[in-house]
Amino acid sequence: MTIRRRLLLASLLAVPVLTWAPGSVAGGEVLAVIVNKANPVVSLERDDLRPIFQTTKKSWGFGEDAQPINLPEDNPLRNEFDKAVLGLDPERVARYWTDRKVRGGARPPIRVTSTGAVLKAVAAKPGAIGYVRLSEVNNSVKVVAKISGGKLSQP
Repeated sequence: MTIRRRLLLASLLAVPVLTWAPGSVAGGEVLAVIVNKANPVVSLERDDLRPIFQTTKKSWGFGEDAQPINLPEDNPLRNEFDKAVLGLDPERVARYWTDRKVRGGARPPIRVTSTGAVLKAVAAKPGAIGYVRLSEVNNSVKVVAKISGGKLSQP
């Protein structure tokens, strides 16, 4: 095999490794952080979201309990959200909740199995907050932040 062919073969084999990393959101999808339409909040920053999803902030300023909704730990959207909002990888998130449980802290957010379930849960409860792909957002919820490329931005 010539050097030219070896280089071509090596570059073709390297492409999938460079474009996909475990836990990354496929195709550079944008995540939308969503709340119930009755929630008067217009936008949220990382410093607002972190205590809600770490369950240290338990209520909204308008009288409703804050009810964060999470996807399963092995879901790539969850991993992307946790990195952007909590600044933690899956292993550190698991250790955080284990430590909270041992110390008698608040329970973790409610976990549902799909983004469709997140949409339904957030639409049904005024204090709920969750995240889905931006392409999945419908008129039953309101977008208060976006996550793209690991960075949080306003809606």
